[in-house]
Amino acid sequence: MPSTDGERLVHTFLTSMGPTPADVRTAVETYLTDDCVWENPGSPVCRGKAEILRLMPPDFARLEVRFGHLATAGETVLVERLEDMLRADGTHIARNLKVMGAFDLRAGRIRAWRDYFDHTHLITDSPEW
Repeated sequence: MPSTDGERLVHTFLTSMGPTPADVRTAVETYLTDDCVWENPGSPVCRGKAEILRLMPPDFARLEVRFGHLATAGETVLVERLEDMLRADGTHIARNLKVMGAFDLRAGRIRAWRDYFDHTHLITDSPEW
């Protein structure tokens, strides 16, 4: 579980996405800097909250996260996690997605968010680490 302020910030951000699309937008508005950069494999780099929200599916309503490891190095929080992303109707966008992320912080907000995962395995029934 989170042991530093940065880890708590990232944990709170990820767990506050849901249960509605409005909650996802609120989490982005609340926890990211205005100039935040978001990077995902196979997707364009997003710069700023508006681009980040445009890349997210409009019906993305809930992120369910099972945390593996959290580590802090300076102003960067590393998070190993397993994610389920769900639409407003409850169907999966991703299930059991293994993600490693790096979150760079500035003044109590996330200024860069880089996730690493195999995008060819967005939906899998295997929750194994």
